[in-house]
This record gives sequence, C-alpha cells and structure tokens, in this order.
Amino acid sequence: MKINSSPQATPDPQGGARKSPLGDLGVNYKQMKRYSSNTARFIAFFLLAFLAYTCVQTPPRDGQEGQPEKGAPDSEAPQIEILFDESEGVASTASNYYFLFDMSGSMDESCSDKKKIEGAKQAVTSFMKNVPDSVNIGLMLFGTREGNGVVEALPISSGNKEEFLNIINGLKPAGKTPLGEALLASIDKLVEQYKKQLGYGTYRIIVITDGEQTGIDLKEPCSYLAQHGFIGLYSIGLCMRSSHTLKKYSLSYRDANDYEELEEALVEATAESEVFDATLFNEDLYKADSTSF
Repeated sequence: MKINSSPQATPDPQGGARKSPLGDLGVNYKQMKRYSSNTARFIAFFLLAFLAYTCVQTPPRDGQEGQPEKGAPDSEAPQIEILFDESEGVASTASNYYFLFDMSGSMDESCSDKKKIEGAKQAVTSFMKNVPDSVNIGLMLFGTREGNGVVEALPISSGNKEEFLNIINGLKPAGKTPLGEALLASIDKLVEQYKKQLGYGTYRIIVITDGEQTGIDLKEPCSYLAQHGFIGLYSIGLCMRSSHTLKKYSLSYRDANDYEELEEALVEATAESEVFDATLFNEDLYKADSTSF
C-alpha cells in the first residue's frame, strides 16, 4: 500500500472537503521541508562563524604591549593605551629600576643600633656594587623640603651608579611622607621611559620607606599603577611596627627589621631579572656595624 506523505484535504464535519492547511499559500510540502532544512543549516553556520570571529584576538604589535608582571595585583584592571612614536625612540630590552627613597624626619631615628638613614645608606651602597652598569636606574626622593616634598634626584639612565650613590650618601632626613605623590610621579617617569624603549624591557618601582604616607591616599596612585600593568611595584617597610599599607598593592612586599634584611629585600626586588644573579648578592651580605658616612 502506497502512502502519500503530502498534506491531504480532510472531510469537513458539515460536509464537503476541508482545504489543506497550506492550500491557500500554494506551497508544496516537500519544498517547504527542504526550505526549512536549508534555513536551519544557514543559521547554524552563521552562529558558528560569529562565535569563531569573536574568540579570535588580534596579537599586539611586538614590543608595544607591556605584559603585566607575573602575579601583579589587579592585573585585570583596564589598561591605559600608550602610543609610540618610533622616530623618537629605540627598541631596547634594558631593565629599568626606579627607586623611591624616604627622606622623612623619622628616618633620622634609631633602629638596630644606628640611625635608619645611615643603615639604609650602607645597605643600598652594598647592594649597588653588584648592579650591572647596563641597567637603567633612577632615583626619586620624597619627604624633602622642596616643592611638594617630591624631587627627582636622578633621571632614569644607565652608567650612573656612582652618581646614584653620591646622592644617597649625602641625604639628610627633612620632612613628611608624601609617598602617594611620589608614586604618581614615578609612574609617569617610567611611562616616558617605556615610550623611549618602544615598549620593550622591564619596569619596576622600588620603594624604601619607614612610615605611612602623609599626603594623598594610596588608593589613587595604586589605581593609576594598576592601569599600567607593565610596571611592577616592589615595596620595603624599614623598621616598622606593622606591615605598610603598600603591602596589598605591591607585587612584592618585604618587612626589613634591620639593614641586612633591607639589602636582602633589595636583592629580591631585582633578582628575577635576567641581568641579575642572586647568588652574587648572597655571598657577602651587608653586616650592620657602627660605621657611618
């Protein structure tokens, strides 16, 4: 028995024949079925193509997209786009270390049998002996009596270790602790250097402080820092009763209760860089004594 699969007219209860549901449209059932199948395949293909397109990420131009340092706090924060002018920069993989040094009056107080400022000078001097000349270093002082208490004492450059140490060894504690203002300024300095190197290299801020900020709240500069994921913040709290607020914003934080621990903390802040060999620092760590500069 042959069964016709096409729609059939059904009897009308009142007599006569009921029209096919598709009769008025004049549409053949088989043609309708093929049309529906093709439409479904088209929709499925379109959705797959759309999903594939949205999942593809265009890779950044080599050297121009700063990669967040591993483990950086709030590394998912929206990043500020930094534009480059290749005519004003040179691609360089040099490492950049920008030191923020506390010059507040409390640095003149004693800790571990000597004034904090003198112990810090010795620790930094010992540490700098093993820093390669090829590394770019800069120095910003906060707590000075000049301007808003923040001064760039040494712009970022290489081959300036002697000048760096001369400045450090001549420091005299003076004012308050405008750490937030110093952080904001240091980020901008590293952004300038980032542009000069066309986005290549390593960028770190290394803070040495013995107290909490007295200026703007640290949330402002640390939020600004999070928008520049290529910059790592390394903080050292010197002879503090409790950990510094910077601890929750820093890629690395270390409490230093004496000057040997201060030097060790400086080693840790730079040891991950390819240009440093941490074993060199550990062979002859600074030992606190009564010698002063």
